[in-house]
Amino acid sequence: MYAELISELTKENVFVKIQPPCSEKAINNAEKAAGFKFPKELRALLCELNGDKFLVLSAEEIVAQAELNKEIYENNPDEEFAKELNKYLFFAGNGCGDYYCYRANDDGKLDETAIYIWEHEENCCQIAAASISELIIKYYHDEI
Repeated sequence: MYAELISELTKENVFVKIQPPCSEKAINNAEKAAGFKFPKELRALLCELNGDKFLVLSAEEIVAQAELNKEIYENNPDEEFAKELNKYLFFAGNGCGDYYCYRANDDGKLDETAIYIWEHEENCCQIAAASISELIIKYYHDEI
């Protein structure tokens, strides 16, 4: 579903390179490393493709970004930009430093009802889409 959708929307984009699926073991390891249980739709995406080298991050890139967020948060606890970073699970990026993500509620569980965009220059987070499919469609139609 996701690979087909991305392929259809990016026929003329030579930079998009859909990667082979991610194993369940790799997804489970990524969840542990990131500190969040991945939403079903993110797990489904990774089971179908492990990133696309353009918008969607691979499991390894998700972990690397989560580790970076934790490091920034721990090393800058009083800085405004760092206070919320440990509440985000970035899984896609726009190439300009902004990331699409899930956001954790106060109970530490990810809000699965929305996909957010975290804008690095403004250090703000706002709803971008209701699902990963909607995010992909909006992104490739230049609506976000």
